[in-house]
Amino acid sequence: MTTQNSLSFPSSRIFASHPRERWFGLPSSMLIILAFYVALTLILVFIAPFPSQVDELQHLSVVRAQFEHPTLFPDWSSQLILRPDDLTRWSADANYINHPSLYYLLLAPIYAFTSNPIIFRLFNVLLSAVALTIVLVAANRRFTPDILPPQLFAILVISFPKTAVVGSMVNNDNLAALAAAALFGGILGLPGAAWWIMAALALAGWTKLTAFIGLSAVAAAWLGMALLSGRISLTDRRLWLAAIGVAIGASHYIFTFLRIGEVLWVNEDVWRIPVAERLHLDVPGFAAWFFKGYVMKWPALEFGYPFALALATMLVPLLLAVASLRYRVVRPWSIAYMVGVVVLLTIHFTFGWRSYVTLGDLTTMQTRYYNILWPGIALAATITVAQLSRRWRWAVVVTEIICLLPTVLGGALYLIFFGG
Repeated sequence: MTTQNSLSFPSSRIFASHPRERWFGLPSSMLIILAFYVALTLILVFIAPFPSQVDELQHLSVVRAQFEHPTLFPDWSSQLILRPDDLTRWSADANYINHPSLYYLLLAPIYAFTSNPIIFRLFNVLLSAVALTIVLVAANRRFTPDILPPQLFAILVISFPKTAVVGSMVNNDNLAALAAAALFGGILGLPGAAWWIMAALALAGWTKLTAFIGLSAVAAAWLGMALLSGRISLTDRRLWLAAIGVAIGASHYIFTFLRIGEVLWVNEDVWRIPVAERLHLDVPGFAAWFFKGYVMKWPALEFGYPFALALATMLVPLLLAVASLRYRVVRPWSIAYMVGVVVLLTIHFTFGWRSYVTLGDLTTMQTRYYNILWPGIALAATITVAQLSRRWRWAVVVTEIICLLPTVLGGALYLIFFGG
């Protein structure tokens, strides 16, 4: 029997796609779970009140602004928020969205036909579903079922707590998820892998800074390990196409810095807290607030679970992913995504501290930013659980329950049984 620590691909296969399946040759278990996810997001599209509390009206307002005056580099400081009772008219409230224009330009043509927010939400369901499909196809091609059980992986992939929530609303995180899926597919060896990587990094840069940072870190770590190990050379097209992707993605922030002296515009009038009303925190105090908020905002039902339960649902998949480092079959991807987590979390914390010090703002803690790294975490965790299940047959079921608990479905069941 193959031992856990000897699981590996031949070195020549690290960058090769698995010939076992055709491009869309997903097993029925994956297709059923993908269909369930799409059905769930569609239900949320129609039952969730508009606008949601996750900046949905603000995002749609930028879409409207791009429809009226399309531009690659808008003047964010002049943008307003639409009236929620009439999505063709402006209120007097200033908007605070500061993301690149690509997502909004993609949605803007819809305004030529309708201002119904349901239609805009449906476009986002499509983005989210396509992203998940790419992730499933890439993993299914790369790994055999004995190493990566299809049903378990599909369940873990849809179990990022905010995936269905964000997937059912107008939010540029859905385009970021598509960029994340493209990178995942590229480094797992989908046909044309180098082009997938380039497209992912360019798309991430023109969608969201957090996505660009996290995915660039993953790509740099993965390509760096391949270069140092001798699996690729300096002339490999994966390297130079990745560099082109980074350059394209970074161009937005370079231009913004040259224009305003910052890589991102921040609406200080919206986020500034009067000095007398601010919490007074030193660095350790801010760190405690930041990570406690991270835990409590991890579930889809934010602040709805006891701290210990929310912490468990967050730590279990992460620790399972870390444990996968012992298996050579997945180690390059596990390390790359762990690097992505560390880099994004470090910059996220630093930006949050700066925002607190300068503005008194304590709203920077958003766990949905990490959706871009979830495919790699789900992959690593799945392979760990698959090996654990050889000794403990309940490992798969227990993991699925824990990972589903912080999702929309888990939150609904939690409210039914424990919501009072």
